Amino acid sequence: MTEWNDGRLDDLSDRVDRIETKMDAGFTRLEEKMDAGFARMDRKFEIVNERFDGMYQLLFRTSWVLIVGLLGLLGVLVGIVGTQ
Repeated sequence: MTEWNDGRLDDLSDRVDRIETKMDAGFTRLEEKMDAGFARMDRKFEIVNERFDGMYQLLFRTSWVLIVGLLGLLGVLVGIVGTQ
């Protein structure tokens, strides 16, 4: 059939509308799954961030202990050399 009458055009329009509705529903489901996945990733990144914060605090405290220890050792060495 080479001619498109009004009935055929209306039928085509209805079919396109149904396809569009199905695609919208599919994209909505996909967005919901992606949002759930991103929420899980955010929670995991928060856990990793907390671990890095804890490690940073540990390294900071350890460095202060080492500095104080080295200053104490330096004081002892100066005392020994000063008494000789």
